[in-house]
Amino acid sequence: MSSSLMRCAAVIASLFLAVVIGHAQSINGRIVGTVTDPNGAVVPKASVSVTNEGTGAERTVEADDSGTYVVPELPVGLYTISVAAANFAPANRPRVKVDVGAETRVDVAMSVQGATAEVTVNDQSPVLQSDSSALAEVITNRQVESLPINGRDFRRLTIITPGAVPRSQRGSLGSFTVNGQREKSNIFLIDGVDNNDSFRNQPSFNQGGVTGAPATLFPVDALGEFNIQTQGAAEYGRNSGAVLNILVKTGTNDFHGSAYEFLRNDNFDARNFFEGKRNEFKNNNFGGVIGGPIIRNRTFFFAGYEGQRESVFPPSAVIVPSSAAIATARADNAANGRAENALSTRLLALFPASNSSGTNNYAFGAPNSNRSNNFLAKIDHRVTSKLNLSGRTSSVRVLRSFR
Repeated sequence: MSSSLMRCAAVIASLFLAVVIGHAQSINGRIVGTVTDPNGAVVPKASVSVTNEGTGAERTVEADDSGTYVVPELPVGLYTISVAAANFAPANRPRVKVDVGAETRVDVAMSVQGATAEVTVNDQSPVLQSDSSALAEVITNRQVESLPINGRDFRRLTIITPGAVPRSQRGSLGSFTVNGQREKSNIFLIDGVDNNDSFRNQPSFNQGGVTGAPATLFPVDALGEFNIQTQGAAEYGRNSGAVLNILVKTGTNDFHGSAYEFLRNDNFDARNFFEGKRNEFKNNNFGGVIGGPIIRNRTFFFAGYEGQRESVFPPSAVIVPSSAAIATARADNAANGRAENALSTRLLALFPASNSSGTNNYAFGAPNSNRSNNFLAKIDHRVTSKLNLSGRTSSVRVLRSFR
């Protein structure tokens, strides 16, 4: 009995000793590169420091014997890279951009120590991303704020990605399709956390409401940037479609904020040529965001709000019994000696008279209204240079009425 227990304990111990790190999908990026001398030879054991220009957080690593350095798990933002090595002048590379879930390569060529004590390179040529097989497009915050977005729905920005097209209008679910994949095969992440609606396979934020408009609205000004991978890397499973990784903004050492109002009103519209009058349409999107430090260089906050007030009369058309059809039915009853049913007579009286030609011969407008309030808050805390804590909460209250 004791020998069996010993064997079992040995197997369990072996399993624990064989454990290796398994990296899941990440919202952070990383900086990699090679340190070389003026002749192109590698510089081993160089000290490489990266400093977040927004929060002041600093990370330091050492290049290996081949001159290669890797600084993983860096939050999205702008960084200054400082490289120091014996017998070489210090080198600085400011404003190096790290994107969500992406790898940025920065190779540094050192100068021999001499009259110039420090070398700063302020420009960086675009580098072909050859370190990953993933095909991805980063939608930056500048694009989010500059490009017009119909309905304030961030998913519409995915269409600027090569291979992405809107979903079909045949009643299918999902948001868009990429490279011929199904609309329901996409993956939506917010700050690296699953945000998929299990039935519609749309993001839980901005999924369709009663009339097809978003029932909830992600405050677009709170969107830092997002990465859409049309050919995902190995760490992304679940579905075979695109991977949309959305990053919520974080606070920095400076206070920043904005307020906005978007108005759409039928008073600004011309009448449709084929309609007798303009359909009522009033839509107001308003809100604001603010972010800044709680404890400088240590704790930061970010908060956003977006409200929507909408009133629309979308045109609809249905089939109602026409006067000619009713007259034909009554003539047929009379010719065959059938008495008209009293209940049928009362039901026919409830139908409105047709007001258009065609199969759907009664056109009308059904009033719909939407009132939504969307809140979002996020706190980030830097415990050490290698440990960061982040928490986010969101709240949505929606009141929709339709007839």
